[in-house]
Amino acid sequence: MVKADVNRELVNLLYQQDSYITASKLSIQLNVSPKTVYRAINQINDRVGKPKLIVTAKGKGVEINRQRTMTDEVPYSNVADISNGDGFSPSKRRKQIMLRLLYMSPQGMDVRSLYKNFYVSDSVINNDEKVIGTWLERYGLRMHRSHWKLAIVGEELVVRRAISVLTDLTGIIDFNNIFKFSKVALNQMDVNFVIDLIRDAEKDLRIEIPYPYDINLFSHVYILINRYRNVGNRGFIGVHPVAESKMPNRKLLECTQIMGRRIEKYAHIKLPATEITYIYEYLNASRITGDDQRADILPQRAIQVAQDYVYMVGEILHMTIHADDIIEDLSNHIRPMLNRLANGIQAKNELLDQVKREYPQILDAVVQASKKISVKYQLENISLDESAFIAIYIARVVEQTKRPLHIVIACTTGIGTAELIRVKVHKTLPNLVVDDVISLNQYMTNRQKYRDIDFIISTIPLKAERDVPVIVVSALFSQRDQNAIRKIINQLSGGAAWKK
Repeated sequence: MVKADVNRELVNLLYQQDSYITASKLSIQLNVSPKTVYRAINQINDRVGKPKLIVTAKGKGVEINRQRTMTDEVPYSNVADISNGDGFSPSKRRKQIMLRLLYMSPQGMDVRSLYKNFYVSDSVINNDEKVIGTWLERYGLRMHRSHWKLAIVGEELVVRRAISVLTDLTGIIDFNNIFKFSKVALNQMDVNFVIDLIRDAEKDLRIEIPYPYDINLFSHVYILINRYRNVGNRGFIGVHPVAESKMPNRKLLECTQIMGRRIEKYAHIKLPATEITYIYEYLNASRITGDDQRADILPQRAIQVAQDYVYMVGEILHMTIHADDIIEDLSNHIRPMLNRLANGIQAKNELLDQVKREYPQILDAVVQASKKISVKYQLENISLDESAFIAIYIARVVEQTKRPLHIVIACTTGIGTAELIRVKVHKTLPNLVVDDVISLNQYMTNRQKYRDIDFIISTIPLKAERDVPVIVVSALFSQRDQNAIRKIINQLSGGAAWKK
C-alpha cells in the first residue's frame, strides 16, 4: 500500500507540470522508487474511477487529465451552487467536505485528512475554501482555518440547518425509499432506528404524520444523534428549555419523552431538556391528522393569516381568488406553520423547484405577501420553502378558475397547412381552444373579429401585429415550435389568463 502522503505529493507535483513527466523524474523528486510511483498512480486511478485522473503515454510519461479536472480549476466566482452535483464533481466534493466539518463543528479537522481521497491540488483546496466560505455566510456560519486545520463555527441551530440543507432527501415519498433517493451517504443503522422511532410515535399517538413533516422530523432526529455522537455536549442547543406547562398536549409530551429516552439508550448519549422541547415542537408543528384532532377549532390567528394571503396575492396578481374555495385548507396549513416559525423549525419543500418552474408569478406574489405578513404579525422570516407550500394552495384555485386560452391558426394562402397544424395542436396542446383556421388574407381582412384571441399561430411573420402575440411555426410543427408555444402559454397564464 502506498502512503497517502506520497499520493498527495504526487498529485501536487503533476498539477505543477505543463506536460508529461517520466516516472523516474517523479521518483527522484518524491524520493521513492519508480515502482512506488506507478503503484501510487494505479491506486489513485482506482479510487477516483473513470475517467482516470492520471494518464500515461508511451515514451512520454504521465500527466494529470486536464479534461477531468478543468471544472476544479475555474475561478470560484463561477462555481455553481454547492448543494448540487454528482460523483466526484467539485460540488459533490465540497458537499462531502462541508458535511464532515459541520458534523464536527466547532472542532477542527486536518485538511490533509479531509482531502486524502479526492486527489486535488493545493490550489483546488484553497478554491474550495473560498466557495464553501461564501456558501456558509448565507447561513450565518464562518470557516476558520488554523494552520492545517479547518473548522466551521456558528450557532448550533444554524449548523443543524446547514446539515439539513446539504443532506438532500428530495424525492423521498416514504421511508422505504430513503436510500434509493438520498444523494448523501446515510448510516443505515441510524436510519432504521429513526424510522422505527417515528412509526412507533405514530402508533402511540394514533396519528399519521404526513409528508413532508415526517421527513423534517426524520432529518432533525438523525442530525441530532450524529451531532451528539461526534461532539457530545458541544452539540447542545444553547437556548433555555421550555417548561412542561408550556407544552399543553400531555399525550404528545409523554410520547416525546419516550422518544428521548429511546434516543439516549440507542446512541449512548444524554439529551438536555431543550432537545425534548424541539422534538415536541416538531411533532406539534406537523399537520397531525388523528381522529382526536379533527374536531379542533382553528385558531383565529391562522384564519386571519390565511385570509390575508388570499387577499394580498389576489391584489398582486390582479385577480379574484375565491376565499371559500381555499380558506379552510390554507388555515389548516398555516396553523402548524405558525408553530414552526415560533420555534425556529425549518420545513423543507421538495416541490420548490417545480413550483418555481410552473408557477413563478404565483410564487413571487406569495413571497411578497409573506414579507408583509411577517411584519404585520411580527413573525420570523417566512422562508421560500414555506412560501412555496402556500403557493401550491393558491395555484390549485387558480387552475380551477383560469379561463382557457383562445387562438387562431393562420397560413399563407390555403387552409390545408393550417388544418394540419390544428390537428397537431389538439394532440400536443389539448388545453388550447382553436377559434378559427384561416388564411392570412382572411385574417388581415377580418382582424376586428379576432381582437379577443390570446395569440396567433402562423406560418409566416405578421409584422403589423402588436397587441396579439404571434408564434411563427413550420408546417411540420416541430418540437421547437411546441416549446415556443408552451413558453407563451406560461407567460399568458401569469397575466391575461388570470384577469378578473
